[in-house]
Amino acid sequence: MSALPYFDADAIVAAVPMPAAVEVLREAFRDLGDLHPRRGVSLGPSDDLLMMPAVAPVGIGVKIVTVVSSNPSRGLPLIHGHYLFCDRETGVPLATLDGSALTALRTPAASALATDVLARSDVRTLGIFGTGVQARGHIEAVLAVRPGIETVVVCGRTSESSEAFAAGAEAGGRTVVSATAEETAACDVVCGCTSAADPVIPTAAVRPGTHVNLVGSYSTARREVDDDLVAAASVFVDDRDAAAEESGELIHAAAGAWSFDEIAGDLADLATGRVGRRNDDEVTLFKSVGLAVEDVVVAAAVVARS
Repeated sequence: MSALPYFDADAIVAAVPMPAAVEVLREAFRDLGDLHPRRGVSLGPSDDLLMMPAVAPVGIGVKIVTVVSSNPSRGLPLIHGHYLFCDRETGVPLATLDGSALTALRTPAASALATDVLARSDVRTLGIFGTGVQARGHIEAVLAVRPGIETVVVCGRTSESSEAFAAGAEAGGRTVVSATAEETAACDVVCGCTSAADPVIPTAAVRPGTHVNLVGSYSTARREVDDDLVAAASVFVDDRDAAAEESGELIHAAAGAWSFDEIAGDLADLATGRVGRRNDDEVTLFKSVGLAVEDVVVAAAVVARS
C-alpha cells in the first residue's frame, strides 16, 4: 500500500485559500446534518488533548489536537494538530493533513461567514485581541468579507507583543497599529483570539453597532468577555449544543441572568439567511467553539482540489 498523501500548511492554503474556505463552509452549513462535538482529555490545569471526529457527505475525518499552555514560552506553537481524512463510502484513508493549519483556516473562515452576515456593511476598523495564529487568520478572513476596512488595531498580552505583531501583520497594505484594550474594543468589528482565562475585551468600550467574534474559549476554564457583554449583545453560535457544552463565556453568563434560550441563531441559520442583523445599533456576538464538521468539509475540499 502506497503512503498516504500529506498536505502541509502551504498545500492546504494553496488548495483552499481563505475566501474559498468561507464559501465551502457557507455551502456546508446550508445542509449540515448531524454534528460531532469534540472529546477532551485534560493534560493538566490549562492543557488539553482534544479529539474531533466527524462524518459528512463529503467524507470521514478525525483531528487530534494538543493544547499546551507553556509551549509559547518554549518557542513552540500553543496548539499542535494532525488530521486523518477518509472516503465516506468505503472508509479507506485518503490523506493526512496538518491539523493545526486546518484549524488556522477553518476557524477564521467560520468567523468570516458570521461577519459577512452580521457586521454592518460600512465598517472601517477591525480590532484583534491576541497575537497568535488565529489573530493572523482573522485579519485575513475578516478583510476577505469586509474589504472596506481601513485600519487594523491589535491588543496582545503586552505592548511589546502587540507592537511586534502589528509590525509583521499582513493586511493588504492597510494600517496596522498596536493599542490599548479599550481602543481595540472600540473598533467596528472585534475578534477575540486569545486563550485568556478571564475577560480581556472591556464591555464599556464596545460601541453600538459593533460585531464581535469570539474563538478563544472552548471550556469553562476560559472566557474572553464578561456576562455584561453577553447580555447586551444578540448572541449567535456555531452550534447550540456545542456552545452549551463548551463555551466558557456563555456557560458563565447562563449561571446568572442570561439564558441559552436567548441565542439568536447558529451558523446554519446564518448561512441560509434565516437570521441576521436587525438594525445598525445592535451589538452582535458570534461565539465559536470550533466544530469537527468544519474540519472534514474543508479537508475534503483540500483533497478534491489538489
